[in-house]
Amino acid sequence: MGLLRRVLNAMLAILLVAASPAAAERIVAVGDLHGDHEALLDIAAAAGVSDEQGRWTGGQTVLVQLGDFADRGPDSLKIIRYLQGLEVAAPTGGGKVVILVGNHEAMNVTGDLRYVHPGEYAAFATRNSAKFRDRVFDENRKAVLAQYRQTDAGMSLEHARRRFVEETPLGMLEHRKVWKPSGDIGRWISARPAIVRIGDTLFAHGGISAEFAARSIEEINAEISA
Repeated sequence: MGLLRRVLNAMLAILLVAASPAAAERIVAVGDLHGDHEALLDIAAAAGVSDEQGRWTGGQTVLVQLGDFADRGPDSLKIIRYLQGLEVAAPTGGGKVVILVGNHEAMNVTGDLRYVHPGEYAAFATRNSAKFRDRVFDENRKAVLAQYRQTDAGMSLEHARRRFVEETPLGMLEHRKVWKPSGDIGRWISARPAIVRIGDTLFAHGGISAEFAARSIEEINAEISA
């Protein structure tokens, strides 16, 4: 992302600083980072909640990340590790970090990868990724070949292997392993709320429809998690 985008994001963070009348916390709300780790660093610094090393500097501030930190950009993993660190660090200073589930986090957990940036897969690649990909193909070659033959009945095994390699960039299988519901990131996302109330303010990604507004926060969060 360009410098102008980062400056605008930092300005937005400052504008979103608010006080909760019921709880007297300072609240900083940030949404839609979409893989832009540098923007997160700029926003955190501008809002005074963290330094570039991930040390909490916000005191009793409540930082709310409104979802959609994944997809479209290359550094979702960096954002995740940064936010996870702040989740642990903030309470030691009297603050709190609240991370909400956005539609793009839900998409990744459920296997909808339409907006995953190639850099997100590359972040999970290791020197063993090519061998891992070959092993996955060999262990599942009959199923992969059968799937490909649904649209190309005459496809050979070697053609299927080449297509599988083309469609499976290095790091993609590792990405799926940790993002699936039973994976480390998948479990972490599933444990985060979709809606949270702080004082008299509700926070959610993308708003709340009339249908959902008639239900309790606890019921909605349980359904999203499930």
